Amino acid sequence: MARKDNNPRNLPQENFKAYIGQQASFAAFTGTYEYAVEALYKLIAQENVTPDLIAKPLLFLMRHTLELGYKFTLFHLCSRNKTTFNPTAKGAENHFLRKLHTRLGQEYHQAVISGRVPDNAKTFDEYYSLTEEGMRIFDELDSTSTRFRFPATDERAIYLIDKTVNLLNLKNVFDDAMILLNTLVDVIGDDSELGSV
Repeated sequence: MARKDNNPRNLPQENFKAYIGQQASFAAFTGTYEYAVEALYKLIAQENVTPDLIAKPLLFLMRHTLELGYKFTLFHLCSRNKTTFNPTAKGAENHFLRKLHTRLGQEYHQAVISGRVPDNAKTFDEYYSLTEEGMRIFDELDSTSTRFRFPATDERAIYLIDKTVNLLNLKNVFDDAMILLNTLVDVIGDDSELGSV
């Protein structure tokens, strides 16, 4: 059996070397996952690939990227507020996007009231509202980030049998949430304070 040609342009081996240990911060992880979401979604939007073919990996990457983005932002916002948030802790508080979303709103408004971040409430509230319903939808689809990682053999599998989603709508929700999170990171302040978690 012939091996698949994974280098059809005969590029040098050096072009395939990935320095995976160099992107150790939440910011870098979030950025690379966001890039992967864009690359996969482009297959549907520009290459005429059937959505069913990549829906599960795309939804997994979208949801995981959102979780990373919320955790990264909350970690630094909570540091400003002198409140506790452990992005790697186990438990529902750290996995449900709706809960992360709610906490983000609470921490942001606390930071504004205390003067720890500049008041950009109009933009924040606009994107916060735009994404609130989307986080509920993502939680309904995959609240614990397990449904799209491997085939389910329990009641979760039954939930997905007749389920359809509009990937364009979810991509728009994803984009709005990333605008919210990225804008908030900019508002929080100095990049030197936003390194590794």
